[in-house]
Amino acid sequence: MNKKMYFSTGEFAKLAGVSKHTLFYYDEIGLFSPEIKNRENGYRYYSAAQLEVLDVIYVLRELDMTLEEIQEYMQNRTPEQFLQLFRHEEQIISDRIKHLKSVKNWITEKSKLIHQNLQEDLDEITIRQEPQRYLVERSVKENDDRAWAKAIGKLWDYCMEHGIKSAYPIGYRQEKEDIEQGVFDNYHVFYQMLDTKPKKIAYSIREAGNYLCAYHKGSWKSIGETYSRMLHYAKEHKLVLSEYFYEDGVLDSLTVQEEKDYVCRISCQVEKDI
Repeated sequence: MNKKMYFSTGEFAKLAGVSKHTLFYYDEIGLFSPEIKNRENGYRYYSAAQLEVLDVIYVLRELDMTLEEIQEYMQNRTPEQFLQLFRHEEQIISDRIKHLKSVKNWITEKSKLIHQNLQEDLDEITIRQEPQRYLVERSVKENDDRAWAKAIGKLWDYCMEHGIKSAYPIGYRQEKEDIEQGVFDNYHVFYQMLDTKPKKIAYSIREAGNYLCAYHKGSWKSIGETYSRMLHYAKEHKLVLSEYFYEDGVLDSLTVQEEKDYVCRISCQVEKDI
């Protein structure tokens, strides 16, 4: 044996960046064994060429293949199987990259939204130019928490199935008629808001235009106070409002610990000045 071409278990473990225990375990289960085993003195030697084999095993492990699956491949490997396996794993990697890009974009947009809203004066009522946005809407007839949680969960699943990951939290739509009559909890329609038009799914459009905007801080139970301020502002400034108010979360359980610190943004399109 030319020892210059081979490494002891300790030397090989150091070169490969693994523990000796791992090499012993892989040998025990028949996944990866030393090229030479000296029965007389118990020494075990790995060849330099085996570094690449071990590297492939670790690549497959990173792709979530089980040791049993890797072992089956290693015991029956052929060039054709190698190419087939890597084509399959390449697709998995591509899907993961796509997913990670989506997550990165979500983090960027979510951070931008929170940063922008932290700069706002929560006591101020304003009229703002808003861009066109797209709403994937659902409705709930029952007025109980369990029905709402189930329906919202279904909308999240639906969006995930269609590759939609929005930085906006779930929003809620209220009827202007209800608000004007002092009814502030007649919720039936909720939505996932998007900045770009979704493909191959139904959506409604929140038109671009001027919107009356206000921020509500605290429990939704006191949201009527903010609505009353908005109606007073609209009357004082002789504004004609459209038929819907929209409630979009700004700070919620994702970013604050107590409900008293929750913030939502309420908006309603201004149709015209009287």
